[in-house]
This record gives sequence, C-alpha cells and structure tokens, in this order.
Amino acid sequence: MAIILALFGPWGVGHFYLGRRLRGAMWLFVAIAPMLVLAALVSRIGEAFGWGVAVALPIGAMFVAWVGSFVDLFRVKELAAPPRWQTALFFVLGMAAPVMASVVLRAWVVEAFIVPTRSMEPALLAGDRLVAARSDHRARYGDVIVFASPENGQTLIKRVIGRPHDVLEMKQGRPVINGWPVPSCPLGHVTLDDANGDLEVEFLGDASYLVFYDASAPVGHAGPLYAANDGVLVLGDDRNDSADSRAWHGGRDGNVHASAVRGRALFVWLRHNASDDAHVGIDLGHIALPSTLDRLAPEVAKCLAARPNATPPAPLTQR
Repeated sequence: MAIILALFGPWGVGHFYLGRRLRGAMWLFVAIAPMLVLAALVSRIGEAFGWGVAVALPIGAMFVAWVGSFVDLFRVKELAAPPRWQTALFFVLGMAAPVMASVVLRAWVVEAFIVPTRSMEPALLAGDRLVAARSDHRARYGDVIVFASPENGQTLIKRVIGRPHDVLEMKQGRPVINGWPVPSCPLGHVTLDDANGDLEVEFLGDASYLVFYDASAPVGHAGPLYAANDGVLVLGDDRNDSADSRAWHGGRDGNVHASAVRGRALFVWLRHNASDDAHVGIDLGHIALPSTLDRLAPEVAKCLAARPNATPPAPLTQR
C-alpha cells in the first residue's frame, strides 16, 4: 500500500503511511520548496542559461525529489501506522500543495498568457503561449509587456516605446521620441500571414527587434503622446495593424500606467503557427525569424552588425 500511495500520490505519502510522519513531510517540502525558489529565479536563470533550462530546472527538481522519496521508501523501517484519516488528510494536503504553489507563482512570480492577435508579429504570432515575469515591472525601451487595456481591461501585449516624460509622435508610420527618429534597418518586402509589407530591424535602447509595416494598411501621423510619471507608451510590432497608445481614448492619452502592468514577457514556451515551425523556448530578448523568413537571416545579421552606437532617446529637456 505504501508503494501504491507513493506511485500515485504526493511526495512523502508512502512514508507517512508507514508511520514516518516527519520524513513524509520532509519529502513534501523538499519537492515544493526548490520548485518555488527556482521559479522565482526564472528570469535570471533564463537570461543567463536559456529559457529551456529555466523551465526544466523546477520540473526536474520535482522529479528528482519524487525519485528520491520513492527510493528512500525502501530504506526506512515501518513504525506504528497512523490513523487512516491522518494519511487521507496528508494525501489531500499533499495533492493540494502543488496547486497552491502554482497559484502563488501565478500571482507573484510568473504567469502564462496566450497572444490573442497578430498585432505583435513577427516577434509574437497569434496563438503563441508565452511566459511573463509578474514581479518584473521594469519599463525599459523595447521590452514586451503584458498589461490590462486602459480602455476595457482586456489583456494586451505590446512593446514599450516611450518611458516616463517622453513625447512620442508617429511620422509616416515611424516612431519619433522626443524629436529623435528611432533608427531602423530595412530587410525587404515580405509576406507574413497573408499580409504583404516591409520588414525592418528597429533599434531602441539596448533592444533590437523586428517590425512589420503592412502595405495595405493606412500610414499616417499620430501624436504627440505624452508619457505620464508612472506610465509608458506602447506600440505593436505590426505597426500598421495594432490598437495601441495611438488609438486609446481617441488618441489623447496612450499611457499604460504601472498599476495596469501584469509583467514583462520573457519567452514563448510553445508556438504552433502556419508561419513558423512549432518550437519552444523562443527568447523575446533576441530576434527570432519565423521559419518562413529564414532566408533573411544574413540580412538580419548585417543589420545587427551595423547597429547605431547610440540608440536611447535623450530626454526632451536636454534638446
């Protein structure tokens, strides 16, 4: 019975059934605590060692704890069995512990989201499953953030273009921050999800990312938009087909305030889209071309090699 409970129940329940209450509780702790710690460090681990490692470590820690507890079960001596209701209670609490840990992680550490539209193509494709750091609300230029829409509360995903006190204008569809045109490098005319347009590498702050300009969508002027003390201005990477800071509140206030930010997008953990082969662990901090555009990899490399030396816009007060 102890073996059956250990195979199909939570960590340590087999030990508990054999009267080893503290040992069973220890194995449950050994499984849950490392998962919480490693998940809390997922952002740092991913940036240092890759997102595949960041995801695998907490899962691997739980599996190692399960194997260890099962092997240890054959080494302990049986004591007086506890009442059945105590074993049943441990079983229920042990099964609930990972669920409660998941709730804590989603509320404070990391959370998974589904990209609802194509407004962030080609960095994010419709249907992408991504992971965002809930505890990371940094507003760096070029970051992809998840937030509640200023108009209706819907969860949206866009790229930070303007930081507090910046002034953003769109001239001929291109962003100008504090009077400084954001530099870009053209890659050519492409077809993306049945849309035809121009693909470019844009440089802002420390970030380099792809932007797409749909040739069939209107291109015009927008702004000026003013970033508040606690706000950022955002754009979709599909620049001519995105509802973002240019559109909210009739184009008068495009701020995403800090209280609305749900986290900084880190990586795509699962992608399955007609424009790209299904794969996992796509780092949003680096350019990743969809497989249908792999032929542009040499051009992307040339653009990155020719990156401007200074790309952060100076505050308007310094101009």
